[in-house]
Amino acid sequence: MNTQTATQSINNVPIHFSLDGPKGAPVLTFAHALSLDMRSFDAQVAAFQERYQVLRLDLRGHGQTDLGGRAFSMEDLADDVIGLLDHLGLKTTHFVGSSLGAMVGLALAFDYGDRLDSLTFMASQGALPDERICIARENIAALRASDATAETTMADQTDAMMQRLVYKPAKSAYPDQMALLRRILGTTTLFGQARAYEAILAMNYDCRLFEIKTPTLVLAGAQDTSTTPERMKMYKDQIAGAEMVLLPDAGHFPNVEQPDAFNEVLQTFLGSLNP
Repeated sequence: MNTQTATQSINNVPIHFSLDGPKGAPVLTFAHALSLDMRSFDAQVAAFQERYQVLRLDLRGHGQTDLGGRAFSMEDLADDVIGLLDHLGLKTTHFVGSSLGAMVGLALAFDYGDRLDSLTFMASQGALPDERICIARENIAALRASDATAETTMADQTDAMMQRLVYKPAKSAYPDQMALLRRILGTTTLFGQARAYEAILAMNYDCRLFEIKTPTLVLAGAQDTSTTPERMKMYKDQIAGAEMVLLPDAGHFPNVEQPDAFNEVLQTFLGSLNP
């Protein structure tokens, strides 16, 4: 895919991003999952750029954004999105977040609801369950105590992550998408992952879901063992007016694993807001 990217200082952080589509069209912002980067939405740019200005960004610690920087919070990531919109002169946006990106979407809905035309909350949660918190803290502590540097990647963990997070990757009908996932996972840094996990551990949004007034789509992979459909149903039930869609044959990265089905669901949701 031929797209142009740029880096802009936002909140004193160099944010790597891309903007495709016709000037003046509605804005559709994609924020990627933990361990991924904005390339994970390549298939969505191709599907939506004729009707929307499609904005993607690498969140802090991922892709080409702020790899060796300081600690950050989920609110910092939301501020980055708003700062980038302001820099580009974009008033409002439909926001699609996956995993980590969806957590950013919740922060935006709480603090900047007037800037969101809609929220798509995918494969995510607003607080980690207690058992996951313990495991995450142990993993972060082990990383901090290791000889890893800011450049150390997760390349040696890629196969295990693919098997854990993707539904039947070896049998996927989208081998190019699986190859893309492997490339992205293999270049994500351990310190970027740790910084993001620390932000996740500090987040507790599940008790605030009633505050969200933004039209919301909750989207889950039917085979996701990380953020199960049963857990995600809570967000559908507690966010006023939210819709929920399950994508079969998808794990934790529905838009990458099943891009055609995901694009159709998102197009239908966005179309229902502007019939």
